[in-house]
Amino acid sequence: MSEYYFTFPLAVLNGPQDGREITPLSCLEAAADCGIVNAGIGYRKNHGAEAFNERLQEVSEKRGIKIPPGAGSAKAEVLVGAEVCNVKLGGYDSAHLQRAVASADSIPTGGPLVRMKSEIFWAALYQARAEDDPAKAWPERSISWREFRILCAILSAKRNRAEYSFIGWETIQARACGFTTKDAFKAREITPKHLAPPLSRRIIRDTCDALEDLGFFARFRLSSGPRGGKMAYSFRHDRHELGKVVCDSTNFHDRARIKANRTADMQKCLELLERAKCETSVGQVVAKGRAK
Repeated sequence: MSEYYFTFPLAVLNGPQDGREITPLSCLEAAADCGIVNAGIGYRKNHGAEAFNERLQEVSEKRGIKIPPGAGSAKAEVLVGAEVCNVKLGGYDSAHLQRAVASADSIPTGGPLVRMKSEIFWAALYQARAEDDPAKAWPERSISWREFRILCAILSAKRNRAEYSFIGWETIQARACGFTTKDAFKAREITPKHLAPPLSRRIIRDTCDALEDLGFFARFRLSSGPRGGKMAYSFRHDRHELGKVVCDSTNFHDRARIKANRTADMQKCLELLERAKCETSVGQVVAKGRAK
């Protein structure tokens, strides 16, 4: 598995604002451009200006690119970022490099970020290219535009210290359309063509079921009654591990019950996990030791 990542704003789902037609492919290309630029910015921030300039010199020599005096920092960040992300670029004045700078400048900042493994990202981009141009070969690994949007929605959610996040289907629906909140999504006047129609609850459920079955993430439902509850998502844990950390966290915050009987409480949690291991995540798992 590759250790490379792309980090880009959730707002890329709304498309680049640089004059290009807004399609799934142009959104994915904008995400790649933002990921490259962000990698360069991150390298400068994490390693310092001196180390950044040294890396820039190495990259320019490796790629045979002569950097003219007074070159803009954005272009330097593209060169270093492309190296960090293991992305091939043409010459220093190539259209790709110029587009990367323009795309990153055209995407609104300030919203949530998505950090996605590069092999997942490329699977989505290559499928979009194949769909856009029938002459291109279909990739061995592919991810649909709908699946990519849902992954972006989940990955953009803030994770806690235990590396999981609670996110409901309405929030996934909103974020899969580039909106941070449900209220902003509901207040929209029009849904852009490349995002229409908005993903329904059934489509989100079925797609999440498929993505979980394929191992993209683990889910664990925590509730206190026969219906509803909160769904936890994690890209770090398997389902059993996720269930345990969610239950541990719930028990930790329920201090009165812990003081009453910590040992019995943990036993009930483990019993729930044993039951959950044999069911899909859409099955109802009830917290606090009550059977479903």
